[in-house]
Amino acid sequence: MIARLVIIGLIMINFSTSLFSQSLIRGKIYKTANDAVVADVNVFNLNEKFSARSDSSGNYSIRSKEGDKIVFSATGFYNDTITVSYDMLLIPFDVSLVIKVISLKPVTVTKSYKADSVARRNYYQDIYAKQPGITGYNRPADGVGIVLSPASYFSAKSRQKRQLKKRLIEQEQDDFIDFSFPSQWVEQFTGLHGDSLRLFMYRYRPSYSFCRKTNRQGMLFYINEKIKEFRKPNY
Repeated sequence: MIARLVIIGLIMINFSTSLFSQSLIRGKIYKTANDAVVADVNVFNLNEKFSARSDSSGNYSIRSKEGDKIVFSATGFYNDTITVSYDMLLIPFDVSLVIKVISLKPVTVTKSYKADSVARRNYYQDIYAKQPGITGYNRPADGVGIVLSPASYFSAKSRQKRQLKKRLIEQEQDDFIDFSFPSQWVEQFTGLHGDSLRLFMYRYRPSYSFCRKTNRQGMLFYINEKIKEFRKPNY
């Protein structure tokens, strides 16, 4: 009986020691460059295989004990790894992440938007030329009224020309989006491949107006924000 009590006591002591040695490391995550908080940072305990994520205010907390290695990782930043010490478990421990400067390798794009656009406009120059409206080519001058030409405007040939011009403009806009948002470039920057890359390209395909107003640096920022949204788990 006494031996059994001793064994139970030892088990309880070991359990209590383990319980108290397991605690939380917590704090805030900032950018090294400007001290802005970083949200959605993946926090991973390499020893215990626990994972967590920083909230919108940059706060994080994860179960850990002295000696554990914690990895902080986020898109657009270099990973940071720390080894938990006893004092880190007593007070908040803040982390600063360094922004990753990415040097993209040259990407060979077989399709040239500019060359294709010039060739298309040369080939369909008659279609791209200003078409006569419902008034034909008549314009009011010297007090003379406009003469309507509904027959020519609503003819099958004129309708086909207008429809073709609309399709050509839409095609040119689509080609410009492909030029500004090439799959080869996105794949290299995000590391996505196959179905994941195709889904990302479809889901976050930018508009023509956005591409016209955005340079390469702006597109990089856009892709960086969207890849974080793409990888965000759905609970």
